[in-house]
Amino acid sequence: MTETPTVTELMDTIRQLQSQVQQLTQRVQELEAENKALREENTRLKKRISDLERKKNKYVAPQKPGRKSGQGQFTRKDAPDFVTNEVDVELPNLCPACNFTGELTLSHFEKASVTELPVLPRVEVTVYNVPIVLCPKCGKKIRGEHPDLQAGQWGATAHRIGPRLEATIHTIRHEVAVSERKLPRVLELLLGLRLTQSAISQAASRLAGDGSPLANHVLELEKQLRQAGYIHHDDTGWRIGGEQAWVGAYRSTDVALFKVNPQHTSAELRAVLGDEFQGTLVCDRYSVYDAKQFAGMSQQKCLAHVVRNISDVAAQVKGRAGQGLAYLMRLKENVQDALKVHRDFQQGKTTERQFRYRGRLVKGRIHRLLSRTDLRTPESERLRAGLWKQQEKGRLLHFLEKPEIPPTNNAAERQLRRVVITRKVSQCSKNKRGAEAHMRIKSVVETARLRGQDPVEVLASLSR
Repeated sequence: MTETPTVTELMDTIRQLQSQVQQLTQRVQELEAENKALREENTRLKKRISDLERKKNKYVAPQKPGRKSGQGQFTRKDAPDFVTNEVDVELPNLCPACNFTGELTLSHFEKASVTELPVLPRVEVTVYNVPIVLCPKCGKKIRGEHPDLQAGQWGATAHRIGPRLEATIHTIRHEVAVSERKLPRVLELLLGLRLTQSAISQAASRLAGDGSPLANHVLELEKQLRQAGYIHHDDTGWRIGGEQAWVGAYRSTDVALFKVNPQHTSAELRAVLGDEFQGTLVCDRYSVYDAKQFAGMSQQKCLAHVVRNISDVAAQVKGRAGQGLAYLMRLKENVQDALKVHRDFQQGKTTERQFRYRGRLVKGRIHRLLSRTDLRTPESERLRAGLWKQQEKGRLLHFLEKPEIPPTNNAAERQLRRVVITRKVSQCSKNKRGAEAHMRIKSVVETARLRGQDPVEVLASLSR
């Protein structure tokens, strides 16, 4: 005969059942959330497949090339403002419609123009007859001086290129991203000018050497950069004499600065920003920016990098048990919502009041997601912990408080694009002096482009 359980035993059993029910309820909620995320992903993929199949099977009738009637805006292409030659076309004396031969009645004149390269030579060469005199007292040779001639311009270096031609060469080098090795051939085709690669390199060193007007101009740009409200920063690899180096790109609204350093530490960044910078640093989540000397600096982490990080981790945890994938999908969706809130405000689609309201909502959702500690996949937890660290410092969603600050670091990455192209088509720099000259000229050219100035005019003014 079984014994009747006591009240205490019954209460313990009830508590155990309640605990199991609570755990099962929580598990059901997790599975429902994951199921919802998977259904949404399934719906999106089905729609994508349907769109691709419809696009594949859709028949598109061939159309005639050119502008369609009533579409777009037709602009008449007139001749350039400068005209070097004018030709009078002979009057016709035959009508092709009726074969009439004789004097035809003049109705009016039409303008037609052709732009062509002149026959070589296409550059101007000026020869200076420099007098050499002897001092009757000491016998020393004295050379005559001219403002267009540089010091030491004699002997093997008696012939040099002029300021405007030099500025044009460097603009082609840095703005169009033509390699230094191919520049001589480009100049020969366009201008009929024969220059060696070493002549171009030496001209760059003279133009941007230490103490030159261009080097002092770059120092002034660096001072202006520290006064900006925000600065974008990013790095990419470089080589100096075959050794590893780094190029740092600094970008404000109207200043682009490039620095080359043999190391990639916080000291190089500190040397540029100094103690004067009171704005916001827009950057990625590299550990350099978490150094102690930047603890009090306002920062905005690039959310484009964050979205890519979430996608990468989601690809790793996909197919595993647990709530990792559903959590990552919700986090990614809310980060993208934060970007949309800022984009809508910048495009004038929402008022500042609406921006603040929507910003508070999405900020609260992201805060709650990042403050969770019940994730079961190590990759998701590692990502969450890293983002939570930046969120606690106010560096993840700072742009929702100050909408003038960009939420991504795309500006710095675009500045580095030409640096990456140059690295691919060249062997970078042979020595430190050449690397510094290269980055100084690039800083001047890119800043001129940001300010709507002609880089050739700016470089030519700094070479005098």
